[in-house]
Order: sequence, then C-alpha cells, then structure tokens
Amino acid sequence: MRPSSVLVALIGTMLQPSASRAESIIESWLTQDTATGDWGGLRSRAEAAGLTVDGNYQTDLLGNPAGGEKQGFAYAGLAAIGLDFDLETIAGLDGTSFFISSWWASGRDLSDRDIGNAIDVSQVFDGRSVRLGQVYLELDLLGGALNVVAGRISTGDDFATSDLYANYVSSGINENPFALEANIPSFSADSVATWGVRALAKPIEQVHVAVGVYNAEPNLGKNSKNGVDLTFDPQNGVLTFAETGYHWHQADGDTGLPGNATFGGYFDSSDFDYLDGSGRSRDGTYGFYLLLDQMVYREGGPGTDQGLTPWAAFTLAPDEKVNTNPYTLSGGLQYQGLIPSRDDDTASFGAYYGKFSDKLEDQNGETVLEVDYLAQLTPWLYVMPDFQYVIRPNGDSDIDNAAVIGAEIGIDF
Repeated sequence: MRPSSVLVALIGTMLQPSASRAESIIESWLTQDTATGDWGGLRSRAEAAGLTVDGNYQTDLLGNPAGGEKQGFAYAGLAAIGLDFDLETIAGLDGTSFFISSWWASGRDLSDRDIGNAIDVSQVFDGRSVRLGQVYLELDLLGGALNVVAGRISTGDDFATSDLYANYVSSGINENPFALEANIPSFSADSVATWGVRALAKPIEQVHVAVGVYNAEPNLGKNSKNGVDLTFDPQNGVLTFAETGYHWHQADGDTGLPGNATFGGYFDSSDFDYLDGSGRSRDGTYGFYLLLDQMVYREGGPGTDQGLTPWAAFTLAPDEKVNTNPYTLSGGLQYQGLIPSRDDDTASFGAYYGKFSDKLEDQNGETVLEVDYLAQLTPWLYVMPDFQYVIRPNGDSDIDNAAVIGAEIGIDF
C-alpha cells in the first residue's frame, strides 16, 4: 500500500463519522503538485496572467557515529522562492521571461566541524544567511534553437550538471562535480549568483552547445554579502565556460536506450595563490570535464524512465601549483522503480575520488562512497535515507575513516 493511502485510511478512521469527506480532502492534498495547492484558485489565475511562483525547502539531517575528527550531528536547511514572469503573456514580448529568486540557508557543516573532510557530505549546507539569488532575463530565439540568459545567474545551473546528480546527498556530484568549486572560488551554484551571460544552442535535436561568461568575484558567496553585493569589476577576473553535449535515443519515437555525453572546459583569469605557501601567485587557471551516462536496462517501452542507468564524471585541472584537486573521478548507478509499485522512487550508488595537489603536504586523495534511496511519498514530498563512507578524510591518514548516516527531506510549496 502506498504511504499516501495509508495516511488517508488512518486519518479518515480517526475522523469518523466524517471519514469519507476527510479521506477525500486528504487524498486531494496528498496527490496535488505542491504542498500549498492552488491557493483557492489564485495560483492558477496568476499563472494564466504570466506569473509562476515556486517554492521549496530541503534539509539534510546527518551524523557521523564513527570516524572523523570527532563524532557529531548536523542539520542543514535551504529554502528558496522563485518568481517567473512570462513577459510574452504580460507585455507581448515573444519568447521573453524574467526570473528572480531568494534563498534562506541555515544549519551547520558536518564535514567542516566534525569529520574534517573535503568532499562535503551535505550538498544542502550553504552557510547561514538570507540572500538574493538569481535575477535574469531569458530569451528564446530562432524558434527555440537558441536560448540566452543574462543577469545574475549561477554557473552550476548550466554547466557540468545532469538531472541524475540531484539524487545524491553528498556534494561529491550534487549538483556538479565537487572539484569545480574546490578549484574555482568564483564558480557559483545555488544559492549564489553572479553577473553573467549564457547562450545555449541546439543546432540539431541531439546536440547542444553552450558558452557562458561570468564575473569572477570569489567573495560574492559570503554570508555577509547576502547576495546584494552587485559589484562588477572585470579587472577582478572573468570566468568562461564552454561545453558541448550529444544526447541519443531521446526523441519522440526513439526505441533505443537513452544516453548522454558532455564535454566542457573553463578558464578563470583571476589571480590564484600558489598552494605551496610561498606567497607567490599567478594569473589564471583552466580545466576540463567529461560527463557520461547510459541507460542499460529499461522497464516498459520507449519513453519510460524506469530502469538502470550507470554514469561517470571526470574532471582535470592540470596545474597542481594552484588547483587543489588536479583530477577527480566519480561514478555510480541509479535504478528508478526498483521496488514494484514504487515507480517514482530512485535507488542510487555513488563513488567520488579526488586527488589532492602534490603541493599540499600530507594529503593524498579522498574517497567517498554513498548509497541512498529517494522515496517520492507524494508529488511534493520526498524522503531520502542516506549512508556515506568517507575514506581518508581530506587525504589525511591521521583522520579515521568516517561513517555518515542520515536523510534528506524535500518539500515543494
């Protein structure tokens, strides 16, 4: 029996003799798209007028009962609200929209405070602050073949990412390979945004090409900035990303198993301090990444998402004088619908390895293994029990391997 059916039956019994009415109300609530519903029709009317309002909350509840520098427990939360204005509906501007978001980050960092490892066990933790998020104008051109976004945007939303990565708790891969943020302080991902422009083209249905240019200001993500430091000084540096991807067996009518291959690179012109503590610095660093995934077994016919998908991600940042992680290798397996009658659930395994620069003494490499199960209890609520095992935290043999147990909870409002 599905969890929503159990809740309906239990609460309906408690409310006898009005059980049938109660069951109807609760069933409707548990099957609607968001926890707060249609607001008495106001939400639908707003969308018809061109305004879409989205809100969500995620929390990671994690502890390390064994290993690390010391044992501990940490809560981390991240709440967001976004307003999407369809300017085609509102003002007659074809293919144009405006988006603005804000975030509330709370909690503490288990990796930093207790375990002492580099690959943060909680992708939700993002400091403690209320901040302005993305603010941008979006244009669809050439019949949708070209999409352009300009304003305050997040690099990680558009580059080196995959929908598969959202099914993990560790920042090893969610929402981007962890080395990008480690090697590029100006790399931004939710809830941090910076000035930039990104163009995404699809010359054919199976191929995408994207280029993005961003203000390389590494301090914009600080809690004290609250996302409202609108500094734009190209002399601080410019971060440029470019990638191309090939996506097969994903068009309507395709019968083969779907897969994706994405290759990209970046250059950051900022000043980078040498890792050897010499006090020297250099201008610029660069790197590359390769992302792969391929469904190998599918339940049902073409177009269904249920089945087994292996994936792999590799990053390379060759200059060990300034890059903390010169290369990383990650991979895993995901199975959607593993348990019969639980078609929207996803079971996942992931492994992340990061090699530390030879310029960092007494640090070799860190490995994290992760197993989780995302249970989609309602369309707007999921619970994801999670286990991680951190091997050689921070590449330091003096820190005991750590076992991490907990769960992530997500709610769409």
